[in-house]
Amino acid sequence: MKTPMKILQDYIIVPAHKFYKDFLSKNARHSYCKNVANFIFNCSKETALIMLFFNAVSILSSHISQIGGLKKSKRENKEYLITQEKKELGLDLVLTIIPPFMLNNFLKKKLEAGLITTKEAREKLINLAAPVVGASRDELYSIEHIRPLKETVSTIITRGTSAILKHTKKMPKSIENVVRNIDTGLKKKLPNFAEQIPKPNLEDIATDLDNLAKEKKVSKTILKQFRNGSAYDELCGQINGLLIITTLAYTILASNVIMPILKNKLANREYEKQLAKMGETKESIKRKKRFEYNNVPILKPDNDIFNIFSDTNLTISQTTNPQIITKSPNNPFKEIEKYKSISSQPIGLRI
Repeated sequence: MKTPMKILQDYIIVPAHKFYKDFLSKNARHSYCKNVANFIFNCSKETALIMLFFNAVSILSSHISQIGGLKKSKRENKEYLITQEKKELGLDLVLTIIPPFMLNNFLKKKLEAGLITTKEAREKLINLAAPVVGASRDELYSIEHIRPLKETVSTIITRGTSAILKHTKKMPKSIENVVRNIDTGLKKKLPNFAEQIPKPNLEDIATDLDNLAKEKKVSKTILKQFRNGSAYDELCGQINGLLIITTLAYTILASNVIMPILKNKLANREYEKQLAKMGETKESIKRKKRFEYNNVPILKPDNDIFNIFSDTNLTISQTTNPQIITKSPNNPFKEIEKYKSISSQPIGLRI
């Protein structure tokens, strides 16, 4: 039997010390800060991807918060609204989040392969940059460093599954088997990056040329022929600018033109389905709203001349309940004679 001191040590002191060592200690903070700095440095060059990432985060968080708010609300039709919000989330994933990443990856390959470029940029790269850094024509437009989107996603998933299997010791066997199978299956499909020989790409060539000029190993007159006196600004800046413009254009078009139209059509279709379940249509709802006033007593003044053509007389009886309306039959001929006698009098304005 464990003593109270042993229980305190096993369940409180040791876990607290381990948590402090792994997450709050100086070494842990240094490790996390270093990883964050490396991530920012590696991703800072991909401005278009950063824009797409934060746009995707904002869209997802908006839908998730809307669904959470509807679940906590007391609205009668909240189940219908939650279903509608989930379908709009799927629509955003299909048209607003996933396609821009695919478009960015496709366009980047075309730009760095030299299939989409200007004549001036091509001549400066071949005639000025390549001879100085000693790059061959095959290396000038190499795109081997650009991984397919499917491969990138698989790499991210395998990193997550490896971290789960490494840091989570107490896990149900069934869940552990599922995570291990996913990790093993994806790793088999990924290429062996250790066996691949890296080749210089356009960014490496432009950076090397700028560094050689700064170290005065080459004449600075070469860099004066590039924009802002930098080969990186001229060659890589052109690619980044085109990627940003394309990303912004697609995001604006999808978010402000395409998505509102599709969401409106989706909402109308779901509304018609909901009415069909209730045995109603849009026309029947309009008819009901049009004739709702029949259930409300309408009190008309006695001097309304159009009442004389009615076959009923709506008057309020002098009883304890003033809302009770009594109906007494009228002779329409007497009312017409009464109207003629009133209209034949010379006093007053007649139309």
